[in-house]
Amino acid sequence: MSQYMSIGKVSKLKDVSIKSLRYYDKIGILKPAFVNEETNYRYYTEEQLYLLDAITLCIKLGIPLKDLNNYVEHDSINLQKLLYNGKILAEEKILEIHKCLGALQDTLQKLATSGSGNGLAKIPESKSGILLPDGFYQNTLSARTILTVPLEEMDTPKYYGQYILKLFVTAQQSGLAVSYPSGILHEYQNGVMKRYMFLTLDANSQPGSDSAIRTLPAGDYVCRKIATHMTGSVQEEMKEVLKADSFCIIETDTSSAQNKKDGYPFELQYFA
Repeated sequence: MSQYMSIGKVSKLKDVSIKSLRYYDKIGILKPAFVNEETNYRYYTEEQLYLLDAITLCIKLGIPLKDLNNYVEHDSINLQKLLYNGKILAEEKILEIHKCLGALQDTLQKLATSGSGNGLAKIPESKSGILLPDGFYQNTLSARTILTVPLEEMDTPKYYGQYILKLFVTAQQSGLAVSYPSGILHEYQNGVMKRYMFLTLDANSQPGSDSAIRTLPAGDYVCRKIATHMTGSVQEEMKEVLKADSFCIIETDTSSAQNKKDGYPFELQYFA
C-alpha cells in the first residue's frame, strides 16, 4: 500500500474536499487506483494528482466537468486544448461583463449631461495632464500582478501560444490562479529592449518572491488601440509621446468586444 495515497492525504495535498473526490469518482472522471473491498476506502497514485490538477483547472476556467473526457487523449490530458478552450470561455464572460459596464457608463454619461440636477458631473477622459496626440487616450487601471517568461528576439506572434501554455503550466505547478488578460511586456532601458510574455495572476493568488512575478502599479496609463502586435514604429511613437529613453510598454489582449469588432484586438499601456 506504500505506493498509494489515501483519499484523506490527497484531499490535504490538493486542498480538495473528500466529498468532491467522491463525486469525481461517481461521475467517472477520477476513479481511485485501488478500493479496499473490506473498508471501501479509496486510494490514489501520485500520477493521478496530475489529473486532479486538470479537473481543478476545468472548474476555474468554467469548463463543465462532464466535458473533461473530451480532452483525454491516449490516457493523458491534452492540456493545450483544455487551456485554449478555457481561455475562450473566460473571454466570453469578460466580454459580457464589459457590455454591462458599457451600458452603465452610457447611462451615467446621459444622466451627467441631461441637466437633471442630480449632482452627477461628466466623467473626465484624462487626468494626468499629459498632452496626447490623436489615437491616444488615458485609462485609470488597478494594480496587477503578472507571471512572466522572457521572449527571444526571433520570436514571432505565431509562437506566442507556446509561451502562454508554459505560463499556464508554471502557474498551475506553483499553485497560482491565472486571470485575464495575457500580453507582452516591452522594457526599454537606455535604448536596450527586453520583452516578456505574461499572464495576469488572480487577485487571490499569493505569489512568493520569484523573479518571474512582477507587479504593474495602479494609476493613470497612456493607452492606444492597435490592430497587430507592436512594431518598431509604435515604439518610436510612444517614445515621442513619453519624452523618455527608459520606459515600459504593456501590450495586452483587449477585453472590449467593440475594439475587436473594429479590428483592434490589442491595447498598449504606459504608466503615466
